[in-house]
Amino acid sequence: MSKNVDYLAVGGSRERIHGFDDLPGGTAENEIALAMQKSVAQLGGYLTQMGQIMLQMQNRLDELEEKQRLVTLSHDEVKAVQILIRNRSMEYCEKYELKDEGSRRAISGAIKKAVLKRYGVKDLHDVPAIARQAVESQISRWADIRLAMKCREKNRAAGGT
Repeated sequence: MSKNVDYLAVGGSRERIHGFDDLPGGTAENEIALAMQKSVAQLGGYLTQMGQIMLQMQNRLDELEEKQRLVTLSHDEVKAVQILIRNRSMEYCEKYELKDEGSRRAISGAIKKAVLKRYGVKDLHDVPAIARQAVESQISRWADIRLAMKCREKNRAAGGT
């Protein structure tokens, strides 16, 4: 019996699966089939190696992302973000004609709250440094018409403009 013959259990019996040595034709066809079998086995090995390399790369990327997430905004960057928040709240108050300091503070607080909520942190110092540009963009695009109307109503109730 040749070494390239396997058996398959089918319905309680063992049926013979023909190996490459049992193929009809000459030895040239058998050699080609054996060469193909070796090539397929070699390609399988390469795929396994590539899979392991990709897994290692993914693990390394995960580690780098975690390290990058742990790097947070510096003190100066936090001050710059606070200034951006203050400026945006003043622009927003101008747009909706809210002249009192309480409205500006409420809007500043809402902007800050939106930034903190987006990054799941409790303080601006905990925002990832890599997200600084996204934070700036979020602040510049922030809008909450309901809050503006609520502030306007409080102004009117208090006897303001």
